[in-house]
Amino acid sequence: MNEEEQYLFDLRGFVVVRNALTPTQINDLSQRLEAHYANNKAAILGSDRTVLGNHASDAWSAPSLLELGGFYLDLIDLPAIKPYLTKLLGDHYRLDHDYAKIDSKMPDREKTLYLHGGGQGAGGPADLVGPSDGGQCFYRYSNGRFFNGLVAVAFELDDVQASDGGFACVPGSHKSNIGLPNVWRHSKTQAELPDFVQRIAASAGDAIIFTEACAHGTVPWEGPPDRERRTLFYKYCPHAVAWSPCYYNANNYPDLTEEQRQLLMPPSAYGPHAATQHIWQRAQDEQLELQRLRAELAKTRTSD
Repeated sequence: MNEEEQYLFDLRGFVVVRNALTPTQINDLSQRLEAHYANNKAAILGSDRTVLGNHASDAWSAPSLLELGGFYLDLIDLPAIKPYLTKLLGDHYRLDHDYAKIDSKMPDREKTLYLHGGGQGAGGPADLVGPSDGGQCFYRYSNGRFFNGLVAVAFELDDVQASDGGFACVPGSHKSNIGLPNVWRHSKTQAELPDFVQRIAASAGDAIIFTEACAHGTVPWEGPPDRERRTLFYKYCPHAVAWSPCYYNANNYPDLTEEQRQLLMPPSAYGPHAATQHIWQRAQDEQLELQRLRAELAKTRTSD
């Protein structure tokens, strides 16, 4: 993360990393996403879950984009992005949750810009970043270091013009001392957008990195019918911070490297430390055992 990018992130609350993904990676990610979407019609896919889908859903963890395999695992610690995360979050951080958005496939009721986050008091009962005081979405810069709560990396799989829709934010709002006024939070059309909202154009393969303390959202999609916006969100926190109520179980992804397994650890003050790794591994093993026992019980009930 060079000096110019650091300045722009501190000034605006986001930075665009051009060509973070190669054409080969874009193709792999796209094919796996489309194959999954063909059998799963939800517009938002991933581990961004705050409610249980049904009574059979696991509460401790949630379905994840990582289950798609391939380069979805590589995105956890992508070399092109890792230096930015280290600069913004420090040496010890974790992947909190992930999801994909396909704007052209979203139902009409979701085609509204909901600006959320913004200011040192990001969060609160009326905000989408979480019904807390916003402690998980903080931002400050002190003594030559960035301090962030939840940091998002949005990987674009398609070219998105500013006039199409997609990601937008209020630059500089991550340092505001006053929460975003409610009258500016919702826009059902692009014509309704406040003039201080900046729409960010991006090309396929670009990554938009932003702090969730910056007021942001998705502009209503008005792109041509033959185009869509497919965006993969991977969101990271310092190790002692969490947004999602669900955690990853690294045992579900056998192709992970050891470093990737550490990035999937749950929040704690210790981070990826030997003092807690054995505890977390036991917790994951117990979850697998619970799943096995449930499967055996279900099989016994069926046979009876």
